[in-house]
Amino acid sequence: MFYNRKNLIGIIILSTFFSCYHKELQYSFDTSCGGVIAGTSCYYLANVREFQMPKGISTFPDGGMSKDVRHLFGLFRTDTLTSSTLLLTRLGEVIGWPSRYATRMEKSGLYIAIGIVNVTQADSVGGIYLYNIKSDKLEKYSKETALPSLSKNGTLMTYCIKNRLVVDDYYSKTTLLSYLLNDEPVFVTWKSDDEIYLFLSNPFRVRILNISTGKTTDTNLKYIKDFDQEVDIQKISKIFSGSAEESKTILDNHY
Repeated sequence: MFYNRKNLIGIIILSTFFSCYHKELQYSFDTSCGGVIAGTSCYYLANVREFQMPKGISTFPDGGMSKDVRHLFGLFRTDTLTSSTLLLTRLGEVIGWPSRYATRMEKSGLYIAIGIVNVTQADSVGGIYLYNIKSDKLEKYSKETALPSLSKNGTLMTYCIKNRLVVDDYYSKTTLLSYLLNDEPVFVTWKSDDEIYLFLSNPFRVRILNISTGKTTDTNLKYIKDFDQEVDIQKISKIFSGSAEESKTILDNHY
């Protein structure tokens, strides 16, 4: 009798805990900090969520955590003329998106390079991706958690793995150059076909690496977090309104 009563109390407590969420569903559409434009299309990363807000005991101690009902993370394309949005490909699970992530997107010719880095812990989503605009195909170029940059001319990609700067020919997936730097850049981007900007922190500053000589020089450039991002998060938000109805439609189409 004692155990039956104990089990009953446990069931009541659990039922109370799990029912402490509002039935009303809410939606969010959180994009990456940067994207690119190709023709009338805007490309960017986003996490779409359908969730319930906590109530009662679930709001303690700091207002509580929302509970996901459905969510997906992937590469999206929004047509700037028709405002129609399409999920191009679904990626893995993100943990703490977007605050825990650093991302970069750059375009050169038919290719978009995408870098995803979870700055607090490793996950399967992290890495370098290449998206072919013509074929609508996305491939994971490397598992290295780095933020790539594509040269404006040719087929060169550069990125940093901690303090090692790498220059690849991304068509042949061949590493052409590798430099060990004195500092660990936050990100890098091309200045010209032969020069690479190194964006450094502690203190924040910008240097230039000449890939022919391997020498670095100081600049007077101001450190800008989203430097060379074609479309910033504010412009993405204007292109895609992020309404609850749109988010629900996206989730309905992929569940």
